[in-house]
Amino acid sequence: MIVEAAIGDAYGAGFEFRDLNFISQNNNLTKYFHHGLYTEIYKQYTDDTQMAIAIAELLLEDEDWTPEKVGDKFVEVFHRDKRRGYSGRVYNALSESRNGKEFLKNINNESSGNGAAMRAYTLGYIKDLDKLKDLVTIQAKTTHNTNEGITGALRIALAVHYYIYIYEKQDISIIQFINRTIGEVGNYQITSPIDMHSFPTTNAVIPLVSEARSMSECLLKGISYGGDTDTVAELSMAILSVKKDCKNDLPDFLLDQIENGKYGRDYLISLDEKLRIKFS
Repeated sequence: MIVEAAIGDAYGAGFEFRDLNFISQNNNLTKYFHHGLYTEIYKQYTDDTQMAIAIAELLLEDEDWTPEKVGDKFVEVFHRDKRRGYSGRVYNALSESRNGKEFLKNINNESSGNGAAMRAYTLGYIKDLDKLKDLVTIQAKTTHNTNEGITGALRIALAVHYYIYIYEKQDISIIQFINRTIGEVGNYQITSPIDMHSFPTTNAVIPLVSEARSMSECLLKGISYGGDTDTVAELSMAILSVKKDCKNDLPDFLLDQIENGKYGRDYLISLDEKLRIKFS
């Protein structure tokens, strides 16, 4: 799940907020592209995956979460492997913090962006829905304590939960399941380019994965809309990795060429295996 998300993130980063003509000419799943702004991001995942790693590690270590524990983990993971892609708001707060207590003091957490959603997908492994919603909300509030920020994070975690535990067993669609569980009627309409706020992002991701039968086709389609392509690609690939009737036909180069330093490909694969064991 995490390694597929990282692949989507790294591939999508090359198209993030790029001109739609550039995307239509180059989005063909034949190679990675440099990020348009942070050119050092090449065959590398961004803040999306780094924060998802933090959530996954904390989920493996401890399920008795507090905002400070979540902040501690964000600070730890950021400082051991600094990388760009974060908003200035979050990057500066992390840079200036040595622990979770300082991070919670330094961060303005009133954002409605998609940052809480982009890191929430591994929480879909949690079988108990009340526990899932509790942990998703705690982590969301650290940086995105708004209805939009929290709801978007819940949508993503519930999408993963749906494909692991519900999809083949109950006659209910993913949108019906999310709406029922959250108590909302979501407006799942895709608007191009896809905005980096939580509702536009998740409004795109949920129908994309619902319709998908091929991971490569979904990756191409999600990026074709433009906008926040790395987050859309990351989340779509994470969710589809557990959709059993969706074909994983991603080109080999995406896995072969993605970064493999200390916290790269092999580390992500090991995290995925630990999560599967914990929740099997």
